[in-house]
Formats: sequence, C-alpha cells, structure tokens
Amino acid sequence: MNRSLLLGTGLCFLSVGLLIPMIPRFVTGPLGQGTGTVGVCLATAAVTAVLARPLAGRLADRWGRAATARAGAVVLAGASFALLLADSLPALLSSRAVAGVGEALAYVGLATAASDQGRPGAAMNLFSITVNVGLLAGPALAEVVHSAAGFDAVWVLSGVTAAGVAATSWLFGDPAEPTGRRDGGPLVHRAAVLPGLAYLAAVWGYTAFSAFIPLHVATLGHGASGAHFLVYGGVLLAVRLGGHRPLARIDPRRRGFASLALTAAGLIGLAVWPSMAGTLVASAVIGAGQALGLPAFLAIAVAGLPAGQRGSAVATTTAFFDLGFLSAALTLGAVAQSLGLASGFAIAGGVSVLALLLFVPMARRARAVVPSGGSLDHHPS
Repeated sequence: MNRSLLLGTGLCFLSVGLLIPMIPRFVTGPLGQGTGTVGVCLATAAVTAVLARPLAGRLADRWGRAATARAGAVVLAGASFALLLADSLPALLSSRAVAGVGEALAYVGLATAASDQGRPGAAMNLFSITVNVGLLAGPALAEVVHSAAGFDAVWVLSGVTAAGVAATSWLFGDPAEPTGRRDGGPLVHRAAVLPGLAYLAAVWGYTAFSAFIPLHVATLGHGASGAHFLVYGGVLLAVRLGGHRPLARIDPRRRGFASLALTAAGLIGLAVWPSMAGTLVASAVIGAGQALGLPAFLAIAVAGLPAGQRGSAVATTTAFFDLGFLSAALTLGAVAQSLGLASGFAIAGGVSVLALLLFVPMARRARAVVPSGGSLDHHPS
C-alpha cells in the first residue's frame, strides 16, 4: 500500500482525534455551556458528514481520490484554525459543521484510494489500522499539548496536521484517475447498502461501549474506566496488526459475520456479567469484533465494482457510521435512562444479532458478482 497514503490517513485522523477530548472541555469550560450542549456539538458534525458523503463519493469517482482527500483536508484545516476565533457557541457550531464536511471528503477520498490497491482487502485492513492509530494517539497528544500550552495550541496542531494531509495527497497517485472525470457512481450505491447496514449495527456496539462504559464501571463502584478502554484499544490494534496477513486471506463476508457475532457477545456479556472481570472480558471481545468490521464491510461493498463507482460505494458504506452513531446515541441514551444500562447493552447486542441475517442476501449478491472460486478481495481495475 502506498506509504504516502498511509501517512496522509494517519495525519487526517490524528487531526480529528486531537479534538475528541478537547471540544467537550472547551464547551463546558471557556464557553460555559452544560453537558447537554456537548451532544449538540457532536451531532452537528455528524449530520453534516452524513449529508456530505454522497457528494464526496461522486467527487472521488469523477475527479479523483487524491483531489477529494485534498479538498477535505483543506476544509478540515480551516475548521480547526477557525476554532481560534470561536468565542461563542454559534461560532463553535459553525466550525463543527464545516469540519463534518471536511471529514466526509477526506475520509471518502482516502478510503477509496485504499480500495484501489492491488489487494483491497489487505489495503483496507492497513487503512483501518492507521485510522485507529490516529484516533487513539490524538486524544493522548491533545492532553499533553493542552496541559503545556492551552486550547489554542491544540487547535493549531489539529489544523497543521490536516494541512499535512493536503501536502501528502500530491504523492498518493490515483490509479482511478484515467477512468474519472465522468459521471461517477450514484449518490447512494445499491451494492453498499447491505454492508452499510451491517456496519451500522457494528457502530451501535461501538457507541454503546464507548459512550456508556464509564457509567457502567461507575455503577460497579469504580470511578475510572481507563483499563477497559486500554483493553479494548489494545485488542483492536493487536487483531488488526497481528492478523493483517492471515485475515486478508479470509472471505470478508466471514470476517463481517464474525465482527457482528463478537460485538453481540461482548455487549450481552456486559448485560449479564456485571462485574469488573466481566467488563474486562467483554471489552476484549468487543475490541476483537470491532477490529474485524470496517475492513470487511468496505471490501464487500466494492467487490466487483469498476473504479468509477468505488467512491460512491465507499461513501455509502461509511455514511452508515454517522447514521449508526446518531441513532444509537439517541436510542440507547433513552433506554439506559428508563430501563438501565444493562438493557441498553442488551438492545445494542440484539441489533448486531439481527444484522447477521443481512449476510444471506449478501451471499447471494456475491455469487452473482464473483465467479465460482473467485474472491471478494479482488476486483477489476
């Protein structure tokens, strides 16, 4: 896989990760808003990202992957630098809305470029590893920078790293470019709807874990959940790094099925085994499930598609992340408040179980697209 593409991906999600812990602190600190406003800020970026993804897919197919990623990086950088002037809630919300558009463009451009590689399944795995490294490193680095130099230094660093994506994008190469500058794929690609729905179910599991595990740990009599996030992140990276080569040889439908099954098992484990030991085990199982998901769902979506439609398929699939995050956060929050955390975990696990049924029509589509003996990890270029 192109090293400059990996570098650009890492910089992009480091830029995003830097803001994850700082936006809530900035909203409740200097802006003097309540915790409810934090959710509004998160939702603002998610909504604009969902709306922008279909356009991002069309641009990636029509004008090229590198150009789309470059445009997104410039928008992301501008949104981060604009935080230097965000002295009110409307200004912050405007910046987050713009950031959602930039993230959609950059994500789709980078992910589609990864799908163009000779072995898209392996390339998607490397891509997702790099995404997670950036998102895991960003919050830790942000805390260090904030402690040393304050919020403004974090905003500047986020903007500079995003600008670095724009710089590295000139080195990506764009194998799809000769077939580009045409109409491109549809705004919503039918081939990506089923894997997208499976991804949405996996995102419900991610949201249930990341948003509610601190409250779950607190009910068990422990004030911090750092060990559980450490177990989750460690297992996720270990599976993707250690299993990089062997996993690339497994049919992505099997990996996607295993992702949902493991995610469901971990969430149900949180509901039925309310102890610290049970929570640590569940964190590891959910981490393994999440590690298998995104690379598999993207590989299923682009299987058999020509280069001029892969951007549309990637955009459609990844849009389900934002849809899943929003729907899960709203639904599980209401369930947890009225029925308790265990019920929220169980319902999120049930969503993953139901999504396993999606693999029946996906298998039928694969038989129609891939000749007997073929593999979803290969497609015509």
